[in-house]
Parts: sequence; structure tokens; C-alpha cells
Amino acid sequence: MRHYFIHFLIAVLLLTGMLAGFNWWVDPYAIYRDSEALLQQTQPILVMNERVFKTVGLAHIKADIVILGTSRTDIGIGREHEAFAGMRVFNLATFGQPIQETRRLMETAVEQGKPRTILVGLDFFAFNMLFDPPSDYVEENYSSRRLYSLMLSVSALSDSWTAVRRKTPAAGDCCYADGFRTPENLSLIAGQYRKRFTGNERMYLLEKYLPYPECRFSYTSKDERNSMDDFRSMVRLAHQRGIDLRLFISPSHARQWETLAVAGLWEQWEDWKRQLVRINEEEAGKAESFPLWDFSGYDEVSTEAVPMARDGQSVMRWYSDSAHYTPELGKHIVRRMFTEDADTWGLVLSSANVDAHLVKLRAARERYRVTHPQDIAEIESVAREVNQVKHCPARR
Repeated sequence: MRHYFIHFLIAVLLLTGMLAGFNWWVDPYAIYRDSEALLQQTQPILVMNERVFKTVGLAHIKADIVILGTSRTDIGIGREHEAFAGMRVFNLATFGQPIQETRRLMETAVEQGKPRTILVGLDFFAFNMLFDPPSDYVEENYSSRRLYSLMLSVSALSDSWTAVRRKTPAAGDCCYADGFRTPENLSLIAGQYRKRFTGNERMYLLEKYLPYPECRFSYTSKDERNSMDDFRSMVRLAHQRGIDLRLFISPSHARQWETLAVAGLWEQWEDWKRQLVRINEEEAGKAESFPLWDFSGYDEVSTEAVPMARDGQSVMRWYSDSAHYTPELGKHIVRRMFTEDADTWGLVLSSANVDAHLVKLRAARERYRVTHPQDIAEIESVAREVNQVKHCPARR
């Protein structure tokens, strides 16, 4: 009996070693390779899971500038900016990144990577504590033992096996070694804009603004955690560590703000901006508050015409769908925030101007609704479809 037990134990140890060795060798999440060598390569890396790569690996590497936020920041802020020249810049933004995850990543980067500057894209839906984190969010990613547990993970083995069977990036792969996303070929979107816009708006109404089953927006979770406290912690940490924190409210197409309004969240959206301003100034105390830029609203950029469904040639300059802006617009964001740019797009919010700014935004919205009746009709049609299938408690 003892003889069989010893053989069994040896077999288990061999299999465990083979599993760990194979996952380490393939490294589907790009977390075991030499980080310096990885950062030197110019081609996209084959990463099976963006969150693991950025949380377990990239956030721990020494950086000059770190970028945080949702997929809007992930997709829209590209690598090529004069303000980034000579700097080691990592993009830690991820799809559906809730503000509590943004805070955790910032804390990790500050402790491990020690950046001098942190750029944060702020999105209203990410502050909804009833919005479930994305399916690939794993709290264990912040554990110091995560590197080792993934070596023994069966799911990592599956990803490793998938990785060795292909040689080119595919859906689910994300980016370059510095976390910046591989750019989308916008010419392939021509003829699909109306479908992409309505699909994006439907998704926000179904899943992000008023997520099921609560079907409402709340800064407070069921266990009494508050998303505005996460934001406050980020601002406080930046002051304590002497970090140059640059905050911006992401731009989206005007149709996205109409989608937010049809969800009944316009007043809460305005209140969110006031709270951001208040917290930012409260945490500054007698020091200078961090710049809080607002690039959202209704202007020449956000009201860019959406090509009709039959138009298979036109390519939008600033947006790829209702929520996501293009890297070309991202260049304007970075230039405005880091240089003395004569452009007047965007506004640094403060307690002295936020209310007047919101009044102007409402007026601009009314003008948009008058001049874009087809866009408004499409959004309202999508909202009716969502209401028929969502079965929220208040609508039963």
C-alpha cells in the first residue's frame, strides 16, 4: 500500500511540475517573461487575457506615466504622443473597469511601479456599484501569490494550449507590451456604423446604466461601499505621494449622452460631475487641486455625423461606435492635458464654473435634439425594445 502511495505521489508531483512548466514556458498572459526584453519588442504580444497581463504583470513594472480607465481609455489613448516622448508609459485601462478596480490598479502601480504621473479616464457607468465587474475580473489577481497559482491553473493550461496552436493575434488578444491596444482598422467599419452605434446603445441600456436585476444606478453597493469613496481615495493617495494626477471625463458621441438621458440618468450624471469637483477640491485642501477635464457633452466633435446604413464608404474620424473614441481624438485629449494648446475643446471643471458649464450643456443638448431627429428616434426605438425584454422590477 505504501509502495503505491509513493508512486502516486511521484506521479502527482511530476504532473504538477509539467503543468507549471508548460504554463510558464508558453506564458499566455505575458507575466513570466523578462519584462525589459518584452518592452523592447515592437510587435503586438499574444495575450490571452488582458486583465491578468495588466494587473499581475504590467502594473508592477517601474513607469513614468500610468494610464487608467475603461475601454474608452484603453482604445482611445494610443502610444504616439509628444507628451510621452522619452517616458516609460503603460496603459492599464481595461474593458468595463469599475472605479474600485481603477483604484486597486492605481494603488498597485504606486506601490510597485512608482509612476510620477497618472492619467485617469473617468466614466459615469463605472461608478455604478450595482454594475457587476466583467467576467474576467478576479480579485486574486492582486495577490502576491497569483504568479504561482496561475502556473498550476487548469484554465491557464487551456489558454496555453490555445496559444501554441496559433501564431497571430485573435479576439481576446489585446495589445503591445506596454499595454497600449493594437489599433483597429477603421476602414473595415464603413457601412456598419449605424449597426454598431445602436448595438452599443442597446448594450449600455441593458447592462451598464441600469444593470439587471436592480435596474438602477447607485453609488452605494449592497454592503455599503461607495464608489465616490474610491475616487476620493485615489485623489488622496496622489496628494500623499506627490503624484501628478490628471483626470478627465471621457468623450463619447452625443448619441451616448442621449442614451444616458433616455435611461433617466441625466440629473445623476450632472450630480456625478459636481461630486467629482467637490471631492477633488476637498482633498486638495490648501494645495492646488488636480486638473479635472471634461471632454463630454455636445460639440463639433461629439456631434460628428453617423453615416447612414447604405453608406459603405464613409469613415468617421472621431468615433468607432457610440461610446468609444478613436486614437486620433485621443491625441487631442493628451495634447490638451499636457501642453499649452490653443485649442479650446474641453474644460477644466471647478466649483466656480461647473454649474454654468452644466447649463450650457443642457442648452447644447436641446439644439442637438432639434437638429438630429433621426438619431433621437433610433435611440428611443432601442430604449423601447430594451424595456420590452428587460423585465425590471418596477416595470412588471
